[in-house]
Amino acid sequence: MPSATGVAADRRLVASPGRISRLLTALAEGLESGTVPVAGLSRTQSDWLSDAVKALKAAGPRGLVIAGDCLPADWQALAMRMNHHLGSFGETMRFSAPVLAAPPDGEESLSVLARDIDAGAVSTLMIVGANPVYAAPGDLDLARRLKAVATTVHAGTHRDETAALCQWHLPLQHDLESWGDARAVDGSASILQPLVRPFYDVRTAPVLLAGLMGRNVSDRTLVEETWRERWGADFSARWQQALLEGRVVDTVPPAVLPTPAGAAPAIAPETAAEGLTLVIRPDAGVWDGSLSDNAWAQETPRPLSKVTWGNVIGIGPGLALERGLETGDVVTVSVGSASVAGPVRVTPGQHDGVVSVTLGYGRRHEGGLAEGLGHDAYALQQGANRWQRGGVRLEPAGRREAIATTQPHQAMDGFDFVRTVLPGGAVPDGKQAEENASFYPKAPVQDPSWGMVIDLDLCIGCNACVTACQAENNIPVVGKDLVAEGREMHWLRIDHYHEGDVADPKHHFQPVPCMHCEDAPCEMGCPVNAAVHSADGLNLQIYNRCIGTRTCSSYCPYKVRRFNWFDFTGNDPETVRAMRNPDVTVRSRGVMEKCTYCVQRIAGARIAADREGRDIREGEVVTACQQACPTKAIVFGNIADNASAVSKGKADPRNYTLLAEANTRPRTTYLARISDPAEEKG
Repeated sequence: MPSATGVAADRRLVASPGRISRLLTALAEGLESGTVPVAGLSRTQSDWLSDAVKALKAAGPRGLVIAGDCLPADWQALAMRMNHHLGSFGETMRFSAPVLAAPPDGEESLSVLARDIDAGAVSTLMIVGANPVYAAPGDLDLARRLKAVATTVHAGTHRDETAALCQWHLPLQHDLESWGDARAVDGSASILQPLVRPFYDVRTAPVLLAGLMGRNVSDRTLVEETWRERWGADFSARWQQALLEGRVVDTVPPAVLPTPAGAAPAIAPETAAEGLTLVIRPDAGVWDGSLSDNAWAQETPRPLSKVTWGNVIGIGPGLALERGLETGDVVTVSVGSASVAGPVRVTPGQHDGVVSVTLGYGRRHEGGLAEGLGHDAYALQQGANRWQRGGVRLEPAGRREAIATTQPHQAMDGFDFVRTVLPGGAVPDGKQAEENASFYPKAPVQDPSWGMVIDLDLCIGCNACVTACQAENNIPVVGKDLVAEGREMHWLRIDHYHEGDVADPKHHFQPVPCMHCEDAPCEMGCPVNAAVHSADGLNLQIYNRCIGTRTCSSYCPYKVRRFNWFDFTGNDPETVRAMRNPDVTVRSRGVMEKCTYCVQRIAGARIAADREGRDIREGEVVTACQQACPTKAIVFGNIADNASAVSKGKADPRNYTLLAEANTRPRTTYLARISDPAEEKG
């Protein structure tokens, strides 16, 4: 099934799950011997492997081979061996002692617990911060086994499926209400400080465990004791420093260099799968179900499918044609004695021998946000086969189900919303918007004047910017039904396009916020002057003037304005209201809203600069989407400053304007994606 990494690659190879082991061993042999063994490989596969070997050898220590975390341990060990061969250890890759504590029985920990319960060896079971009744592989049937334990206690932030079956449920504090400490991926430590006071009479997991051992202490006291023991007489000074900096200095563990085994790990030979292969993966929004009661996660469109509020059963275009299935047709997926039913989504680029499902749905906890949404893919997992199973049966159910998606499945053939150039190339008409004649008088450029550049070569479609914008700007959640009607409220959307053969297409992502046009049609169309232009180039919406005619939305060629059809926030509980950004107005029914370039952050920087008697510095204003982007695809700044990063981006030959023919002179522009020369020749 396509992944975010796969669709962002210059060269993606579509292969069946059973072929991955053969491809991985061939890649390893090619790196070590210089010649790719082609026996049993197709021409496409051998060519892809040859190109991969050449690219990795050319990269040397900067090269990297990554095996997915759902693949077997010996496959991952082989990938590590290839990285060692490339010289990546200590260069591209840095190793330290493990940060996370591993269960004593590894991935078999729950299976061992199930056997112990069956043997009568468990009389008291306490489950902290986990939901195994829902999230354990289906063949373990922990719901039945839990009833055989004499005393069961569950501690968690939600009353979930496990809590419902336990005799006691102890509510835990949320991390944002708590003192604690944590380690980052590199091992560096930080002190967790509460953002708000707890809304309820709850406690953290460490305080709960300390209480069971007879200690009545606060969460802050426990954290201070940990670091007081380490720092000794320097505790007060270092504690204050850690709180102010948000991290504990000098806590990154020393690097270690693992020693690879002498012989390559033995990889099981490829076996021919009977029928279809089931691939199970975490959901891109709610992950393993731990975020399924988070409305932001539910309503954020998935990167490839744009599906919200549910999961689907993915099949390839060839399989859909063979079985006469279309997106929205409900099918039953069966493997062994387990089965689930759900709507199909025809997925471009998915192997036709694969059926894909995602975790996180089919929740059964009463009153939860996710109750009744989607199907429970955990039922298809087995202890030894959690991520992939063969012998799958796919049967149509004879009915259809509406899928709440924010962008219909479509190709981009014939359109040029997303541009591509060869390395070193330029967009032919990238300056067209500046050359077109206009009836609008050209306004003088003020200093500062704000603008944005989005690099499509760096965008991976992850949606981090969408969620960051929602959190920063108090954007309401509307629910599945209204999303299906096209009334989602996100100020920023990421359009996903694909081109070429649907069996192996090229994918593109394009974030589309408000363009903040210099000659904005929405401003001309608003009958009450609620859409206005600021001196520093922002296209703003004055909410208390807006009377909801929606003329501005019909005039906008980019379709980035959102209308409040209902009062989405008036009945929110106090806990939800406390979550809102106090610097951003909460909108009411009948009001149009849109991206503001995070005007509240611009105002904050301007006030700080005025107090200090200076200009706003380069990089001082960072929008929420820019801050959250993991690849730094979004650049924002002062276009009146020729030395600013955004001005340099707009001077790039790859810079172009979306819908330049509309002649709106937008402040947001794009850098064309760089295409692979080998792919262009092929």
